[in-house]
Amino acid sequence: MRRVLTAAASLAATALLASCAGNPNLPPPANWVSGHVTYRERVALPSDAELRVALIDASRPDSAAAPVADTVIHPGGRQVPLPFVLRFDPRRIDGGRDYAIRATITAGGRLAFMTPGAVKVVTRDHPNMVDLVLTRAQEPGATAGEPLPPSLAGVWVLEDIGGTGVIDNARATLEFRDSSRAAGRGSCNQFSGPVTVTDSTISFGPLASTRMACAEAVMNQENRYFKALGNAERYAIEGPSLLIYAKGSDRPLRFTREKP
Repeated sequence: MRRVLTAAASLAATALLASCAGNPNLPPPANWVSGHVTYRERVALPSDAELRVALIDASRPDSAAAPVADTVIHPGGRQVPLPFVLRFDPRRIDGGRDYAIRATITAGGRLAFMTPGAVKVVTRDHPNMVDLVLTRAQEPGATAGEPLPPSLAGVWVLEDIGGTGVIDNARATLEFRDSSRAAGRGSCNQFSGPVTVTDSTISFGPLASTRMACAEAVMNQENRYFKALGNAERYAIEGPSLLIYAKGSDRPLRFTREKP
């Protein structure tokens, strides 16, 4: 379930939060989670920024599974703190399980901020109202601006996963921002994370991604792509292609360089 909040809807959400804040004795509604999203960095959101808030089943071992509910907010130039109201179907909630809220902000199609961990809500006496403080989508201590092998520069488009090809309309990419950071599109979601590159070896991770749900076939392709990146061991440039070989697979990921 996904809704795009317009400016009017966002104002309504703010009024709803203010009303609840003025009535602390009111019990939280059973079918929504609300709050604000902010971050500590003194950085303004660009006009194309996009906020995604998702309710996930935190009891599941696969945290990347489709969310119970999620919502998309286009701030349109407004800055943090940004209010949100995320409605969900209470029939999808099991009172014996843990649920959590996660949020990401993308800018220019790239992951910029994310929740550093899952914030539990709804069940087991956890609240329905939470304030989320996001952090930059990068690892503490990661270096930037280091020389990158010229052969890897640019954006690469995924053409094949282990000899099985890719879905035509589910574009996946890989971009090396420098010799320590990688980013791209997984097929459905944007991702970023650390990368270690030597003369012929390469390794990624952990990779952080947005939490958008797409068609099952697209999500399956994305999961295979992320798994291969997580198991990457070495790379090679052959003509116009970048090949990344992953542990446990005889055939590599194959990319072609995106034309400027």
